[in-house]
Amino acid sequence: MVESRRKRNYKRKTRRTGGSKQFRGTNVTNLDEKFEGMNFFRKYGAGSSEHAIYKILKNNPHPNIVKVYRITDKYVDIELLTPIISEKDYDKNTLVSEALLAKNYLQSLGIMYIDWKPDNMGIGADGKYKLFDFDLSGITDGKKWERRPAPYSWSYRQAIANGLKDPKEIDDFAFEINFIRDDYVALDD
Repeated sequence: MVESRRKRNYKRKTRRTGGSKQFRGTNVTNLDEKFEGMNFFRKYGAGSSEHAIYKILKNNPHPNIVKVYRITDKYVDIELLTPIISEKDYDKNTLVSEALLAKNYLQSLGIMYIDWKPDNMGIGADGKYKLFDFDLSGITDGKKWERRPAPYSWSYRQAIANGLKDPKEIDDFAFEINFIRDDYVALDD
């Protein structure tokens, strides 16, 4: 029996939008795998700092930070989140409150996220806002960098341009200018 065009297009569309995903280079594509029966997100090419952060997070989960399922030399498998796409898709007060919980927890682990913005948060299956994407983050031993964050981060450059040097102050400043202050005027850096 011949399939109708509508049915074929529906199958194609649902296959494209559902299931596990993988990120390679600049492309997100479908992945025909599950982790313990769940869809997940696989990120290839995580740098050494991001890899180290995922190891810390796998051993120290938090309800407002993406769950880490598996870490290999080539990729990291994490919880699949629904990205926040536009302002009307989320409750800003709840988002900021849950991001603050994530920030305080990360800082207690020596992780300075730096790249704070709603685009780096998604909604988990449990309905909580969760932070993901640690490629611009750094790790401290308390007062100095063990692994410095990427210098091309806009928030990091703004903190440095404002004279900040302490890792926690830099992270707090990045959070403030991206989540709290509506009046921040960027400095030329």
